Amino acid sequence: MNGITVFRTMEHSGFSDTDTDKLKNLGLELSYKNDIPTLLGLSSKYDVGYFIGTQWLTEGVNALIVEPKIENIDYLTMFLECLKNPRTTSTVSDIYSIDFTKDPIPLPANTFELTPLIIIHFLTLLKKIVQKGLKRDYIWIEENLKSKIKGKLLINQNIKINILKKRMDRNICRYQDYSIDCTENRILKKTLNFVFSYIKNHHNSHAEIVNLYNYIHPAFYGVSDSVTLSDLKRITTNSLYKEYNETLKVAEMILKRFSYSIHNSEDNKEEKFPPFYIDMSLLFEMYVLTKLDKAYGKDILAKALGSGRTELDYLHISQKTVIDAKYKEVYCNDKWDKDNIRQLSGYARDYEVIKQLDIDITQPIPHLDCLIIYPDMDNGNQEIEVDKIKNKTIKQFVQFYKYGITLPIKNNNNK
Repeated sequence: MNGITVFRTMEHSGFSDTDTDKLKNLGLELSYKNDIPTLLGLSSKYDVGYFIGTQWLTEGVNALIVEPKIENIDYLTMFLECLKNPRTTSTVSDIYSIDFTKDPIPLPANTFELTPLIIIHFLTLLKKIVQKGLKRDYIWIEENLKSKIKGKLLINQNIKINILKKRMDRNICRYQDYSIDCTENRILKKTLNFVFSYIKNHHNSHAEIVNLYNYIHPAFYGVSDSVTLSDLKRITTNSLYKEYNETLKVAEMILKRFSYSIHNSEDNKEEKFPPFYIDMSLLFEMYVLTKLDKAYGKDILAKALGSGRTELDYLHISQKTVIDAKYKEVYCNDKWDKDNIRQLSGYARDYEVIKQLDIDITQPIPHLDCLIIYPDMDNGNQEIEVDKIKNKTIKQFVQFYKYGITLPIKNNNNK
């Protein structure tokens, strides 16, 4: 592949002995920086974490590619489900990260679905803006007015264009107008054009992308797409328009993805992927929350804090149950992860957790149920069925339960 050595594996896996020896010889710095995984979680034991994506090990020379452990998993649909849930929409940006500062890595176009993921994120955020109404701002307009003066008369231009041509009823003026045709909306409109070009040239585009685009586009009818790269760089965040800040950030990703050239969105051949990762464990955690919300609604408390500011996934308030999402297939068998059992046992005996369940700690405290939700592609459930949630016990431990869910798989019906 263009002289690049590729180290390929699946998430939460290791490498062949030959590749491991080669990795050792590279002298890599294997660490986490500011809680952001570097090199897809590659550890000193030469296995990777629960991240998929691609990273440079040595820029331009050695590349690392990590693919999903579940064959044909449709992480795009999982991502979309999280975007539909108000409780997870604001945090989906934490699921993935893209580094446009480094050279892209050449890979076959169907290796990852990165572009559709960014586009769906952008369109979902933009839909919320459209539903609230586009931002308006004061913009400068230069116009050749008939029989009137508005704002400032531009004398030099007026002499050249009107007076010398005997058009005495015309005046070139510059004035301000309160309009939706502001810089921020122009950037979003330009990005929409890139999205349309992508849809037009990729006939297998996810149906949700097409539906979102068709809903959003009419709202930008009165907005120009005349905007430059320097305009994008001059945009500053505004606390009054929080949804714009995030949407413009994702819009910039799309423009960078296509190198600011509309023609690049038409290319359907081998692609070059910027170094990126998708945190599959976090994606699964948020996906499970969408399922719990459908089943129990506000009876689920997410990201509850325990003592020492430890954070657990979910609490089921009325059933007094500690729930954790574990992206581990070990639970499909009669096995378990001892660290997970210890973790949930600690949460179930944490006074700070117990207080959030409205239990009087001055009285005898009952043991809390502990539930682990995990992926089970063979015997799992598509949704949380409330009458079956505690049907399966982890036999070796008191009041421990497990519940498997299936994850979406890519097929022609998803397109």
